[in-house]
This record gives sequence, structure tokens and C-alpha cells, in this order.
Amino acid sequence: MSGTIPAARQHLIDEIAKLARSGRGAPVPLRDFVQAYYRGVGEDDLRLRGPADFAAAAAGHLGFGAARKVGEPRVRVFNPELARDGWESPHTIVEVVTDDMPFLVDSLSVVLGDSRLSIQLMIHPVLQMVRDGRGKLLRMFDDDRGTGVAESWQHVAVPRIADPARHETLRRNILRMLDDVRLAVSDWPAIRKRALDLAKAVDGGVPAIPRREEKEAVEFIEWLADNHFTFLGYREYKLERSRKMDRLVPVPRSGLGLLRTGPGRPQPQPTLLTGELQRKARETSLLVVTKANSISTVHRATYLDYVGVKTIDKSGRVIGEQRFIGLFTSNTYSTSPRDIPLLRHKVQRVVDHIGVSPTSHDGKALMHVLETYPRDELFQSTVPEIVRTTRGIVNLYERQRVRLFARRDPYQRFFSCLLYVPRDRYNTQVRERIERILLEELAGVALESQVQISESALARLHILVRTDPARDVTAEVERIERRITDAMRTWTDQLRDELNAKLPAATAEHLAVLFDDAFPVAYEDDVLPAAAIGDLQELAALAAGPTALGMELQPGDPVSGTLHLRLYRRSEPVAMSDILPLLENFDLRILNERPYRVEPTDGSTLWLQDIEVKHAGGRILDPKQEGRRFEEAFFAAYNGKAESDGFNRLVLAAGLDWRQAMILRAICRYLLQTGIPFSQRYMEAVLARNPSIAARLAWTFESRFDPELKAATRSSQIRAFAEDIDDALEKVTSPDDDRILRSFRAVIMATLRTNHYQVGADGKPKPYLSFKFDPKLLPELPKPRPMFEIWVYSPRVEGVHLRMGKVARGGL
Repeated sequence: MSGTIPAARQHLIDEIAKLARSGRGAPVPLRDFVQAYYRGVGEDDLRLRGPADFAAAAAGHLGFGAARKVGEPRVRVFNPELARDGWESPHTIVEVVTDDMPFLVDSLSVVLGDSRLSIQLMIHPVLQMVRDGRGKLLRMFDDDRGTGVAESWQHVAVPRIADPARHETLRRNILRMLDDVRLAVSDWPAIRKRALDLAKAVDGGVPAIPRREEKEAVEFIEWLADNHFTFLGYREYKLERSRKMDRLVPVPRSGLGLLRTGPGRPQPQPTLLTGELQRKARETSLLVVTKANSISTVHRATYLDYVGVKTIDKSGRVIGEQRFIGLFTSNTYSTSPRDIPLLRHKVQRVVDHIGVSPTSHDGKALMHVLETYPRDELFQSTVPEIVRTTRGIVNLYERQRVRLFARRDPYQRFFSCLLYVPRDRYNTQVRERIERILLEELAGVALESQVQISESALARLHILVRTDPARDVTAEVERIERRITDAMRTWTDQLRDELNAKLPAATAEHLAVLFDDAFPVAYEDDVLPAAAIGDLQELAALAAGPTALGMELQPGDPVSGTLHLRLYRRSEPVAMSDILPLLENFDLRILNERPYRVEPTDGSTLWLQDIEVKHAGGRILDPKQEGRRFEEAFFAAYNGKAESDGFNRLVLAAGLDWRQAMILRAICRYLLQTGIPFSQRYMEAVLARNPSIAARLAWTFESRFDPELKAATRSSQIRAFAEDIDDALEKVTSPDDDRILRSFRAVIMATLRTNHYQVGADGKPKPYLSFKFDPKLLPELPKPRPMFEIWVYSPRVEGVHLRMGKVARGGL
């Protein structure tokens, strides 16, 4: 507890201490406890709660730890309540009181991580406590010189857990971890002594083992004992041989640390060895260095390292094994392999085998590969395996390609995969895809991965894929590389391929360059590259100017009948308030809208809006058949060539184009002039309810006046449409609907001439419609009826000639 702390922190602790109130007969003054308890907590953490809550939390922890026998840890998991605990929190609190030991904080983090609980706050002072023989707390020393026992008091806040059963499960897991830590720490000296004794025994000579290999083993074991290996467990095994199967049998009471047996700890069972495992066990070699098949509960949440030293009898037969489990210390992974016993000899043998000059490019590249080679792989791989892999890595020559080197663990528990991928293509999503591919291809049950990203053009992944030893799995390296290559291809890469496959080379290159990385991630997630080509062409075709607008109707879900209306605009997106009424007049209902900002390489800003629509009448629309007609009608209404009203419903409901709908709209306006007692909205609804009749009315009009039709064809079409209309009118039940439809038909049959097929100087149809009628054929026309009447209609003006009448808007 010696040393000074920042003044700002001391001020915060003093504020907490002022609110601390000791209970009567408390063994330790609460204010003194608060000072020691929060001494190592950072200022930011001390501001997470109010001083009163921190004071109450410290008092609660002191009360919880007031009675504890030496060697017996106390753990509780709870949700603080104001009435019971004097404070409350949105988090679940874990409190531990135990004898101080190495690895406690790390190991508690491992348990919480296994439970998928992130640490929100951690307080972990080591306090010098004095207790009586029954474990009652008597006093606390405020420095390290007292005669008290060092105790670890841990207070951890984690995301709230509501279920009390989960509280108890977490508490039991923490107690199990504390027992593992206690055994590992208490037995560490004995395990280390076994290692050093074993080194002496090996140095005395082992039958059938060359002296050079003995010396390497001795140096390696002594190196492990010199703080390069955290010994966590030890056990001896005997190898019982038979013709078909061997058994590796644990020697009773030989276990230490995590491999110690006793109350609450499982008794080890013999391991049955057949096939390759039997051959490896009998192999006359001294050392086995690999990964165990269980994750450490102490210090680090990683698979335990396993170092075995085989026992060999005088005849040179393997009769057993002395096994150590633990973790290589962190400096092992940063130390040059040339300074590590066992590895330095392997490295030299690899260099000698490959036979490159140390001053050549390949020689320097080889040494760099070996220096940065994963230490676990160097320990576990044979020299031929390292030669094969390092030679392949050197031959990559920084080429941006995918390269996989896979090694199967001799005991068939995992595949070790060294994977090189282009660095600029590597990200979290790519890593997840790679892991899924490896799990599928190697029949994996779990994996762990590490990535190394340096100045190299390649990123290196070291992935251990855990497998079922009973399954015979082969790594199809070339196939896996192809799958990973495909998985790493970006959306832009795939788009370029689609452009080259479907468009002329010059056009494809132009669009690929113009829209290189131009689309946002959201668009790439929503749209397949093959489906994006149309968007690129529409965007590229936009005219300059902020009002330029492009549009395309694309297929959607054929089951629900939804479609995608794509709008293309420069500078800024189209306001939905501007187009919502227009689309509703086409009987389209908007379900969703997704805008995408597109930034081409020419520096412009484009907008693509994907509007999901559905026909309100329930019609399933086919963009191939109706898309072009709808787009022309949309732009006619958007640009003012046609009015935006209910007659536009007939474009999709009756299959009419916008000029055919305009004919019916003009007739409706004329009928209003005659004084027909129905509104335009009502007449729009009647035609929408009877789309087949509406279509035949428009087609009858065209058949009567289309200059391209021959007389015989004209007559037959008019007759056929008339019969269809007569049949349909028989089924109309509403008298008003029947009157309106017959009035439309009467106006068409009373028309003598029209300019509908005339074009202007620009070669396009005239922007207005004119009709010459025979009034005697119009029953809705009031008397007196003139000999002829001419009706003119356009979106801007309408009027009648040769008869006085109301003018709806403007005049002639």
C-alpha cells in the first residue's frame, strides 16, 4: 500500500470516506478501509457512482468478508438493493475475498469472459488482514510491513443478470476457478522441481536416444523452468501395450496442480490409443510439445500448452510419459527462436536443408519468416513440415494472393492453418467468412485465431481449427484457397467482372473506372453486383443539372407483388413529398424508401433512391411488360405533359399508355362541361373499377382514327371492341356507373375528327388534344345542340368552340 496517489484521486476517495459510517463493534474503521479499498481505482471509475454508493458498497464488502477461514474463499453474486444493501446499481456485482495469489485478477476475467459478461468496473485491492483462528477479522494494516495475511478483495460490476439461478452458476464457476488457481500456485514449486529433476535424469542418459537429442531436451526443460513456462499441472502415465490397442494409464496420486485428483475433481481415465495415435505413442523420441485439448481456467483463456517427456526402458521401448501442462510466458513469443533451446536447433536444420545464402534475398526472407513464425508452430512442427511451409512463404514474394499452409496435429485434435491474404482486403467481415470456410472444410468444432498485420502486403492469420479425433479429415488446400479467394473478392471486384461479361469492353471499362468504390456499404449489402449494372447505366446517363432525373421499375418479391422503383438524381435526392401524391395516383403504395449517396470518381454527387412499392389494387406487375409504359407516364406527369390525377391509375390497371389515359381524361373534362352530374373523382373511380371497359374505350377511339389502319381492319376492331363493351356493360350493376361508361362511349362515337395522331415540328405529338363532335349523337348534351362542336384540352388550358359554356381553367 506504500507510495503516493494523484491528488485528484485522493480527493474523490476522501469524499467517499466522509460518508462512510462504521457499525458498532466493527473490527476495521470503515473510513480506513475505504482509503485502502479504493486506493488503486482510477479517477474516471471513481466518478461512475456517487460517493454515498461507493461508501455503502465498501461497507457491504467489508461486512461480507468479516469472517473467513484462511484458505477458504468467499464469493457472492448479487444485485444491490437500496433497502437491503444501502445502495443500488443497474449492474450485477461480483465480490470475492480470498488469500492473495498470482493470476487471480486474470483468472476472474477468464470466468466472466466465458460467461459472456463484460467488466464495467473492477476494484481489486490486496489488503493486509489479521484474523483469529476462527477466521474473524481483527484488524487491518495500512502498509506491507505488518504481520497480517495478504488477501485479495475483488469487486466487479458486470451487465445485470436478473435470474438468481445464473447468479449461483456464476458463483460456482468462480469458486471452481479459485480452487484451480490455489492448486496451481501451491503445487507450482513441486511441479517445477519435477521438471528440474527430470532434466537431470535425462542428462544422465536415456536408452535409444542420441546424445544430441538428450542435450536439447535438457536445455529445453531447464529453459522452461527458468520462468519461460507457467507450470499449472503435472501427471505421470504408463503405456500398456497390446497388439491392437495401447492404453495410456494415469499413475495414481501422481497428479499435481490442475491435474491433481481429490474431492470434487474428476478421476482421470485411461486413454485408448489405436492407429496413428498408437504409433506416435510408441515412437522412440523424447519430447512431445503440442496443445492440450482443454482451455486454461488460470491466467489466460487459451488452450493449455502440453510438454511431455517419454519414459524409455533399457531396451529402448517407450513405457510411459511424464506430462506437464501450463502456458508459455509472454516473452517466449517475442524472443528470437535462435535463443530458445530446441527451436534454435530446428531453425538451423531448416536453414541448412533449404540451403540459401544468408546474404541473398531469399536467405534474408527465410530468416525473417523464421523469426516471425508462430512459436507454437515451431515447437509443434517437425523440421520437414517447417521446411515445406517456410519455402512456400518465401516463394510468395509479397504477391497479393491467398496461400494456405495446413498442418494436422499428430494426435488429430486440430488443424493448424497459416493463411496469407492480401492485407488491403482483410477486415472483420473477411475474417468471419474465412473462419466459416475453414470450419466447413475441416469439419471443425471450434477455432481460435490470431492475425499479424505488418508493413508486408500480406496479412497472416494463424488459425487453430479444433476437430474430432475420430473423424478422418483431409485438408483440400487448393479448394480452400479458391473458396477464400472468392470470399475476399470485394463487391467492386465482382461488379467489374459482371460489367466485362455483359457490356462491350470500352463501356465496361468506362463504368468500372467512373464508379470505382463509389457506392456506400449499405448499397453493396442490398444489391448484387449483377443487378447493379442497370443502376450504373442510369446514373451515368443523367444529364447535367440538379433537376435531371432518371427512373427504372425493377422486379421485387413475386409472391407479395412488391416492386422497386429506382430514382436517379444529381446533387440531392428527390423529396418524397413531391412524388408521393404522383405515385398514389398510379395506385402505387409506398412501403419503404432507401436512399444511397453515390460518389463517382469524377467528383460529382449522385443519388439513387430505391422505393419499394406495391399496387394498391393487388395486381402483380411485371416490369418487363409494364415498366416502360409506366416510366413514360411517370415522367409525363412529373414534367407536366400530363396531369397527375386518378386517370393515371389506368396505366397499370388497364394497360394504357399515358396518351391513351389522356384521351379518357379529356373526355371526362368535356362531360363536365356538358353538365353531367358526377365529379371527375367519381368518374375516375368508375373507370378504375372497370379497367377492361376503360381500355376498350381508349382502343375504340384509336381504332376509329389511327391513320395507319386499313378500312377492313378498322371496321373489324371497332366491331370487336363494341361487342366486348356491350358484354361488359351487361355486368355493371350500378346505374350511375353504367351511365358514365355509356357517356364515355357516346363521346367517342360522336367524335368526327381529332389531332391525336398529329405531330409538331419536333416530330412529337402535340401537347394538346382537340376533338370535333357531332352533338346530335351526345345524349348528355343539353339542347339546343349545335351542328358541330370542337373541344380542346391540355394540362394548361381547355375550352369549347361554337357553343357557350363554362371554362374550367383558362380559355381558348
